[in-house]
Amino acid sequence: MKRSGFRSKLPPRRPAKQIEDYTPRPRAVAVAVTPLSAMVMTIPKQNPLQHEAYMAAVRKLPCVRCGIVGFTQFCHADEGKGMGIKTDCRLGWPGCGPHDGQPGCHWWIGTSGLLGRDDRRAFERRAGILTREAIRFMGQWPASLPAWPGDEVAA
Repeated sequence: MKRSGFRSKLPPRRPAKQIEDYTPRPRAVAVAVTPLSAMVMTIPKQNPLQHEAYMAAVRKLPCVRCGIVGFTQFCHADEGKGMGIKTDCRLGWPGCGPHDGQPGCHWWIGTSGLLGRDDRRAFERRAGILTREAIRFMGQWPASLPAWPGDEVAA
């Protein structure tokens, strides 16, 4: 039964070829030469501290790069982090988030790629030291948070 008054532009269908003497055979499977366990080495991860009271105190500081107040976010340092793993909060610094149509210093330092890796890490080291000093100077260092190793803390 025709469904249209127009002739079909497609060529007529041919019946599928029947292969009489075909027998399916299993394909060769790739096999690992060495056991996988010999190729994988587990590396124990450090357990970085994430202290909410310290991060809240850092958010109260002005942006360490531009000095703007009121848009501060806690910025984790990038050196030593891994996928889904943040660095220790004591290495963090205050950076501004989006404001006034600008993406902010948090984006500029961490995501934009405008700073090279070495420059970014040097900036984050300096910013972390300045942040820890500012928190101690204001008397906001949480009692339950140990000092960062290498910081000189006057008792």
